[in-house]
Amino acid sequence: MTTLVKTWTYAKKRLEAAGIDSPTIDARILLVCALNIGRNDLITDPYREVARADIDKLNEFLARRELREPVAHIVGKKGFWNLELLCDARALVPRPETEVIVDYVLKSSPESAQTVLDLGTGTGAILLALLAERPNWTGLGIDISSEALDLARENAKMHSLSERAHFQIGNWAENITEKFNIVTSNPPYIPTNIIATLDKDVREYDPHQALDGGADGLEPYHILFAQLPNLLKPNGKFAFEFGIGQANAIMAIAKSSNHFANLAIIKDLADKERVIIGQLAEK
Repeated sequence: MTTLVKTWTYAKKRLEAAGIDSPTIDARILLVCALNIGRNDLITDPYREVARADIDKLNEFLARRELREPVAHIVGKKGFWNLELLCDARALVPRPETEVIVDYVLKSSPESAQTVLDLGTGTGAILLALLAERPNWTGLGIDISSEALDLARENAKMHSLSERAHFQIGNWAENITEKFNIVTSNPPYIPTNIIATLDKDVREYDPHQALDGGADGLEPYHILFAQLPNLLKPNGKFAFEFGIGQANAIMAIAKSSNHFANLAIIKDLADKERVIIGQLAEK
């Protein structure tokens, strides 16, 4: 007889042998999804017998993970903030670092009606996480990929946010004439020549369009900060994610326009500088 705990141990050892960075966490997620059980069942019912068909399903998942397919693609979903989002090859898998943006915006903004613009929305993670927490807010997500926008709309529908979250195709904020209380973005920030050196999980499965920030990784920020003064309402705020080691360069771009006040850098939970925040300066 094969039990739940034995099956989890088997999955962990198999992923460890394949050199997976997080074998324990990955094995648990894949096991829970393959067997369609609750996350706590491993603790509350560890000696439950596992059916042969469930083992076969788990083996299929493990084989895909051994090839470095992201767990979020295998199970078709990823947790972000308080939401579970549909995930696949159409958009970048949401990362926990990006939750820093959500945390800052929620803590620094009123619960009364606010409008949010999310540029490069991908799965819709940032926008949907914000609207799910603030029932009086509305928002617009922009992406250059029609496939990503389809995925974002699916996520909005799944969380009953389609009435307040709208999505449209666009190249950053081109042709956007409306002004917003809040502008967010997690733009591509990987230098082009670095992409080939990224982990296989990223370079072969995340859309390169969502990774490639140009020669120095900063091209999107020059565009964003040039457009931003025309996108924010008076005293409107923004929060943009950036990569490790880019803080000084991003701050210099923001300061060069003289349009922004209260500029600051926020660190993520790993104590890495991760997000630039600020407000539209008073004229």
